[in-house]
Amino acid sequence: MSVVEITDLSFSYEKQTVLENINLKVEEKDFLAIIGPNGGGKSTLLKLILGMYTPQKGNITVLGKTPKHSLTQIGYVPQNTNVNTDFPIKVIEVVMMGHVEGKRPLFGYGKHEEVCALGALEKVGMDNYAHTKIGSLSGGQRQRVMIARALCTHPQILILDEPTSSIDITGQREIYELLKTLNEHITIIVVSHDISVILEYANKATHINKTLSYHDISDKTQTFHTHGKDGHFCEIELLQMLGAENCDTCEEEIPTWRQKP
Repeated sequence: MSVVEITDLSFSYEKQTVLENINLKVEEKDFLAIIGPNGGGKSTLLKLILGMYTPQKGNITVLGKTPKHSLTQIGYVPQNTNVNTDFPIKVIEVVMMGHVEGKRPLFGYGKHEEVCALGALEKVGMDNYAHTKIGSLSGGQRQRVMIARALCTHPQILILDEPTSSIDITGQREIYELLKTLNEHITIIVVSHDISVILEYANKATHINKTLSYHDISDKTQTFHTHGKDGHFCEIELLQMLGAENCDTCEEEIPTWRQKP
């Protein structure tokens, strides 16, 4: 079953084309990695899937509906979570903010929301920190809390934008191991620069730089690729050839590899 289906999509900011002729299907329980250069259109594609932007050409359906009508079934972890670590707020209070429905700003949250938040924290291994102040946590722990907050919507799809951008390599792997466990029940879509790490966990990958190139990497020994434009340099193919599982710095080296002899 396709949970996200994008057909012939194009999008521009004023006269600058950001995405062109994008076609993509995300199947139920896929773990999709989205990679590509800064400014290539990754974040714009996420905003289109989330219904924040409207396609100027083409079509997007999420769980068989328009994106705006599917928001309650999508959990989203943005790159900038805007949590003031100096503010004396507890972990469980941050997680309860994830309740899209039933918010009562004047009267706080009910018992149901608290129980749900504790359950989400348990899923990400942070239930023992429920009453800890968010500012006292490490970067990796805070990111787990943000994932728990997104899980409070009971999503069918979890979308994360650069979830490990400020976390060390050990923390990165812990986050991806968590996402791998969550992927047993829900679809995961991740924008990431951690190519050498994420390819160990993803079963599908796309490279976006205005156009989209699709890679089925469910079988790590044999991949299926659909390139959106001629001459696309495929980091995914190269990393697999070099053995990405043993390379922690491949992403930094890729620009040099692009150069022709």
